[in-house]
Amino acid sequence: MLFFLTFVRCGDSTIYVIKNKKPLLLSGTKGLFAGASKVDITPPPGLPLAGYSMLANTEKGFRTKIYARVIYIRKDKYSPLVLIQTDLLSGSLLLHHRLAERLAEKTDISFGGIVLSGTHTHSAPGNFYENNFYNEFAGNKPGFEKEWYEFLEDRIYSAVIEAYRSAKPAKIATGKSNVWGITRNRSIEAYAANRNSGIAEIKTEQIYDAINPEMTMIRVDTKDKDGVFKPLAAYSTYSIHGTTIPSWNKVVNADVFAYPERELEFKIKEEYKSDWEPLHAVSNATHGDNSPDYREDMQGFIESKRLGLELSKKSYELFQTLGKKLNGDLTYSYNSKEVDVYENPKMGEAELCSRPIVGTALTGGAEDGMTPILYWLPFWGEGWPRYIFTGGCQGHKRTAGSVFQYLILAKKNFPHRMILQSARIGDTALLAVPFEVTNESGRRFSKAALDAEKQRTNKSKEPITQTSVLSCTNGYFGYSTTPEEYTKQNYEGGHTIYGPGTQPFLQAHLADLVKQMPAEGGKESFPESWEFQLDTKHYMPEKLEAKGNRELKEAPRLVLAAENLEKHWIFRYKDVNPSQIQFHQPLLSIQYKEDQGEWKTLFQDAKPVNDSGTELDVRFQGESLDGMAIYEVRWFNPEFHSKRKYRFAVTPRGKEKEFFSPEF
Repeated sequence: MLFFLTFVRCGDSTIYVIKNKKPLLLSGTKGLFAGASKVDITPPPGLPLAGYSMLANTEKGFRTKIYARVIYIRKDKYSPLVLIQTDLLSGSLLLHHRLAERLAEKTDISFGGIVLSGTHTHSAPGNFYENNFYNEFAGNKPGFEKEWYEFLEDRIYSAVIEAYRSAKPAKIATGKSNVWGITRNRSIEAYAANRNSGIAEIKTEQIYDAINPEMTMIRVDTKDKDGVFKPLAAYSTYSIHGTTIPSWNKVVNADVFAYPERELEFKIKEEYKSDWEPLHAVSNATHGDNSPDYREDMQGFIESKRLGLELSKKSYELFQTLGKKLNGDLTYSYNSKEVDVYENPKMGEAELCSRPIVGTALTGGAEDGMTPILYWLPFWGEGWPRYIFTGGCQGHKRTAGSVFQYLILAKKNFPHRMILQSARIGDTALLAVPFEVTNESGRRFSKAALDAEKQRTNKSKEPITQTSVLSCTNGYFGYSTTPEEYTKQNYEGGHTIYGPGTQPFLQAHLADLVKQMPAEGGKESFPESWEFQLDTKHYMPEKLEAKGNRELKEAPRLVLAAENLEKHWIFRYKDVNPSQIQFHQPLLSIQYKEDQGEWKTLFQDAKPVNDSGTELDVRFQGESLDGMAIYEVRWFNPEFHSKRKYRFAVTPRGKEKEFFSPEF
C-alpha cells in the first residue's frame, strides 16, 4: 500500500462504544455441523479505493462484484468457529467487534471465534477502520465513511446469521498443494538478507523461488435433503498481492481472487447439484513480498484473468483430492486475544517501538506500485536505509518528514489494538494477524507454531501438522518483515511501522496462542469494552429522488481488442441516480435469440453471462437534472455467433421496469 504525508482535518466525528457481550445461546446439538452464506458488498459509485493511497481513484462502478463469504463450524457444546472472508483490503477491528457484539444477542458465536479476513484487493473501498491513520491514508480520500461502514456491517451480519441458521450435519477435510509460476518475490534484496536465505549472489531467476507456493484448503461438506453429503464450502489461502489491477483502475473488483472464488463455486454446483449455492472463500497468506507475476507493462484485467484461472485450476484439483479425506468427527479449536501494543509492547524478548513511524521507503511505493518521482529519489525510494545512528528503536528506518511527522501524525491516531488468533481445524492451524506478512516472516511463524504444538498440554485428536498465515485479518497494521529484511528498508520495511521487533513480537504471541490452545472449542482474552472516536467524511451518494425514466443514450457498438484491452461491446443508457442504483443487487445480464425465437439468458462455458461473473462492467458517467444518471456498460470477451442476436438486459430499480438495449 502506498502512502503520502498529507493532513486533512475532518469536521465531523463518529463515536462507537462496544461491549464484550457473551453469547446468549448455547448449542444443544451433537456432532459436527456447518453452515455457509455469501453476500454481495459492492458499493454504489463514489467511494475512494484503498491500497494505492493518493494514487488510487474514486470508483465509478464495478468489473467484478465484491462479496463477503461466511463459514460457520460447530461441534457438540463447543463455541463455534466462524470464518469470514471479504473481498476488501483487509479486515477491521471495529467491524469484528461490532459484529461480535450484535451476534452475541442472537447466536452462540463468541468474540474470539470470529476470524475476519480480507483478500487485500487494492480495488475496493477502505474508510471503515477503527483508527484515523489508515482511514486517512489507505485510499485517495481521507476519513471514516459511516454510511459505507454500516452498510458493510449490516450485510455481513445478515450473512453470518444465515450461515448460523442453515447449519447442517457436516464432514470436513483439510489439505494443501504447491502452486508455482504465478507469483514472484518483488523484494529479493531484502529477502536475500535473511540469515537462512541461502542467497550469496542475487540472480534474476531467484525471484521465482523466493515465494510461498502453498495453497491451503479446508473443504466442508454437509448433508443434503436426499441424505447425501455434498460440498457446501471451501476456505483457501494463497500468497499473492492484490495488485494485478493497477492504481489507474476506476472500478471495484476482487482482483486475481475473483476467478478462483467464482470458478470453484460454479464447478461445485455443476458437478454435485446440491440444494444450496456453494461458496469458495479465498484469503491471503504471506503475500507481503509475493507479487502476481504479470507480464511486463501488462497490469490489468487480462493478466488478472490469466493468473486467476490458473489459480482456479489448482484450487479445483486440491478440492477434489480432499473428497477422500472427509471426516465427520473432526475437531477444531481456537485461541484468540487482543493486545494493546501501547500498553503491552513486549512479549518474551521481543519488543515493539513505543512510537509507530512511517519510513521514507513507504512513501516511494513498492516495485509494482511505484510513487512517481519519489520511487527514484535518493533516501525516499526503496533501499536507502540509515547506515549511521541506527541504535534507536526504529533502527535503519529513515523517518518520512523528519521531526515534522511527530507533529503531523498524532500517536493516538495509529492502530495499536490488535487481535491475534490461532484457529485449528483438524491438522491445520490458521495463524491470523492484522499485518501483511512477508514470505520469510510467515515461515518463522509456522516453525514457531509447530514447535509450540509439541509443547501443548491440551493435545487434540488431530495434532497440528500444517499451518497457514492469514494476513490482513481483523484489522490492518501495515507490514511484518523479519529484522534482517527490515535493515534493507525496502518498501515493506518502510511500512513496518512498529520497528524491527514486529516479526519476533508476533511470533512469540502466535507460539503462545498455539501452546495454550484448548483441545476442542475456544479460549479468548478481550477487554470488557471499547470506545472508538473517528474523524468522519461522507462519500456515499446523496439520496435523491429519481423523477425521469430509463432511456438509451448510445446504441451498442463493438470496440476491438487493443494493447492490454479486451474486445468488448459498449452502450450507454440513463438510469436512477447512484443513491438508488444498488450495485449490491443483480443489475445486468446478456440475452440472445436465434432468428425469430424468444430472448433467453446467454450462457458461456455453461455459466450465465451476468454481473455476478467477470465479464460485465458498469460505470457511472454523471447525473442529470431529473435525479437520473448516465451509465456506461461493457461486455468483455463477447460471444460471436452468426445466427444469434444479443442485447443487454437491465433489471428493475425502484419504479423503473426492466430495460433492454437495442439488439446487436
